[in-house]
Amino acid sequence: MRPSLLVPALAGALLLTAAPAAAARTAAVPVDEITVDSTAPLTTTGHPTLTGSYRCAPAAGPVFLSVSLSQADPRVHHGIGSTSALCDGATHRWTRTATGTRTYAAGTAHVQVSLVELSSTGLPLPRVHRIAEGSVTLAAAP
Repeated sequence: MRPSLLVPALAGALLLTAAPAAAARTAAVPVDEITVDSTAPLTTTGHPTLTGSYRCAPAAGPVFLSVSLSQADPRVHHGIGSTSALCDGATHRWTRTATGTRTYAAGTAHVQVSLVELSSTGLPLPRVHRIAEGSVTLAAAP
């Protein structure tokens, strides 16, 4: 092979071997995701049970999944609660049931779900990983 062609050939071979490794590293990094199931059953007392799934990349600090719901006024969300989230890159199911005196009626409602990490050093400052919003149908108890 002529010396003038050797350098481009070696550079091309190096790029071809590096590209699959870079693609594998990119594919291995999970993306934070949240889903909300489209229907939520209401208990006989008018408390909805919201469900869905989430996936998040490993985090340095604790991560929480928080759920809020609005029905009458879309500008006013009421907290349904939060729970710790396991951020290991795998998909996990979540469930939150509303409690307390606030009740909901069968029909459409707006739900917001967020994954928030608290910093592990210094003050526990929040860092939002992901927020998902959407409509859910609250189904009357049979």
